[in-house]
Amino acid sequence: MPTIISNNLLGKMPVSDDAIIRINLAWVSLNEAKKIIDKSRHAIYLDYPDGRTKPPTPTITFDEAVELSKHKNVIYFAFSNATLGKVKRMKGKVNCILVPKIETEQGVKEVPAMIKEGIKTVMLDKEDLYSSVDCNPDEFNKLLDEVRSYKVNILELQGVVFI
Repeated sequence: MPTIISNNLLGKMPVSDDAIIRINLAWVSLNEAKKIIDKSRHAIYLDYPDGRTKPPTPTITFDEAVELSKHKNVIYFAFSNATLGKVKRMKGKVNCILVPKIETEQGVKEVPAMIKEGIKTVMLDKEDLYSSVDCNPDEFNKLLDEVRSYKVNILELQGVVFI
C-alpha cells in the first residue's frame, strides 16, 4: 500500500506521486475539504471522526462527509467508532473503499464479522485503543495481537513528522 500522509504536509515537504493524502475531517471545514480534494493530484483518504468528543470536533456532518467521499479522487473513507452495524449501513452509500477505525475492544472483536461483510482494510487507532482499556498495557498488547491475527490489511501509524 502506498504511503498515506496528512494534507498538512502539502507544500512543506516533497510528496511522492503515489502518496495518498489523508484529510482528517475534524480539522477542516467543508469548504476547505472540497478545495483540498479538488486541487489534489493525489488520491484522497478521508478520515471522519464520527462520535469524536475530544477537540476539535468536526463541523462537517457525517452526511456531508459521505458526499465528499463520492469525489473521483477519494479512494478511501475511514470512520471512527466502527461497528459491524455501521459497516452494514455504510455499504452502498459510498463508492470508495470503507476503512473502519478500530479504537475499542468491541471494535477488535467485530473485525472478523466486518471481514465477512467485505472489509479488506482497517485502521488501527492505537492511542484510542490504549485509552479504551484504561491504559492497561497487557490488555492493550493482547488486543493488538488479536487484531493483527486477522486476515485484513491494517493501517497503523508508523511515525510522526515535526515541522
